[in-house]
Amino acid sequence: MSSFTKYILKHKDIPVLKFESDGENIVSVDEVLNKEHLPLALQSFEVEQKTLTDVMRKWWQGRAIPESRQNLSEARETLGNISIASLVTKSMGLSLSDHYWAHPVELNLYWKDVNFFENEFSEDVGRALFGIWGNDGHEINPISPDNTSDGWLKKRWIINNNQRILVKGGTGLEQQEPFNEVLATEICTRLNIPCVKYSLITEGFNYYSSCQNFLSSDLEFVPASYIYNLKPFSGGLWDKFSHFKDCCTIAGIKDLESIERDITQMLFVDFIIANIDRHWGNFGFIRNSETLEWKSLTPVFDSGSSMFYKVPTPALSDVKIVSSQYITARPFGYNQKDQLTILPVKQYCNSFPMESLNDISDWFEKLLKANDNMTEKRRLMLCHLLKQRVEEAGKVM
Repeated sequence: MSSFTKYILKHKDIPVLKFESDGENIVSVDEVLNKEHLPLALQSFEVEQKTLTDVMRKWWQGRAIPESRQNLSEARETLGNISIASLVTKSMGLSLSDHYWAHPVELNLYWKDVNFFENEFSEDVGRALFGIWGNDGHEINPISPDNTSDGWLKKRWIINNNQRILVKGGTGLEQQEPFNEVLATEICTRLNIPCVKYSLITEGFNYYSSCQNFLSSDLEFVPASYIYNLKPFSGGLWDKFSHFKDCCTIAGIKDLESIERDITQMLFVDFIIANIDRHWGNFGFIRNSETLEWKSLTPVFDSGSSMFYKVPTPALSDVKIVSSQYITARPFGYNQKDQLTILPVKQYCNSFPMESLNDISDWFEKLLKANDNMTEKRRLMLCHLLKQRVEEAGKVM
């Protein structure tokens, strides 16, 4: 007799497919119930190369906390050495990013009663991930959106005044990433670019960024990677942007001019702050999960891997490290300088009020003064580099 459990994957309350699981891994996909509402990742070209079960397994595993997450081993010990795959199953795969979830077929459950956008959730997993779990005697409740949060930085979801707030940490002694998030918010605001609003939280010598969820129980996030993989890519690096626009058309995204504009403006900001990690998972599209109507590109978010956060202070004076032709760029170029050359910067960025950034380096210096872990030398060098990058961005336009 099989020890596998039959599950039904839903998109809100729309049945999408049935599958079997051993509690951690998907064993088989048994039946597709609604092809139109399949996760876009399950509509990729990989399905033709592999099987739907293989792609479904990969997608479901991708919802789990990545093994690279800070403090994960300590958190798992606190949580009773439970596997991260089991955590996803226990919380039904529910997320604060999209509206997919799964439950055993024999249960009669509804989206309105379980989703994290409208219902309370436990913060136990998040506290464990932050190393602040207090043994107050209550049994750990694993039902949390933290089980399906991606990325390697320390992060957790909290509820504050009925708002879903993401709190995210930094790395190294300086913990510079939260400060970079706030800088990106300020630059986007001054240039009138839609962005997620980040603020700084200070707890002793630890620093975190916080932001409100930009999604809702009606609107979900579709990562750019899902779009990009709708057909195989056969060109060179310089063809990636064209390939991506072709895939947008396949997905039914019609306003390509707006998409081209918004991506160009996002990457223009990345150029200014020397963001080295604009990967296919931290930008994408917002859509209505019931009608599948595409709304817009996501606002700019997740910009912490910028402003030379990993570069040791002495190396900040090395031209071969801090010049645009040497700074890594993603997702369409080898380096920051080359990436802008393949984008219609003059067409979509000439209207920016660049004069609003004249004092941004002074503003950044005041922000960095809140970081007691950062030396004055590093602070001043970063602000000088920011000023240079603003000037270079102006010349590019």
